Amino acid sequence: MDDQLLFDELLLVSKKLGVEVRVESFETPATRGGGLCIVRGEKLVLLDRSAPLPDRILVLARALSELVSETVYMAPEARELIEGIQGISHPRKP
Repeated sequence: MDDQLLFDELLLVSKKLGVEVRVESFETPATRGGGLCIVRGEKLVLLDRSAPLPDRILVLARALSELVSETVYMAPEARELIEGIQGISHPRKP
């Protein structure tokens, strides 16, 4: 799956989860290209418009790794990316 299709799939997953995603120009470039935040009690993912598409994909996948449910359908490539991030963020104990 190419980067644009993967990004579009992650946006669709965000929508299914009820999480708004905004791509905006940051005054000060973000080190990681954006991230998950809570504004007025609502979850929001902000992505830096000037960040390269692969960076925006990783930021969105990282945010979704904290929110995603097994019951949400997504393309296998998107699930693999998110689960890979979950594995890094939450290493399993031996």
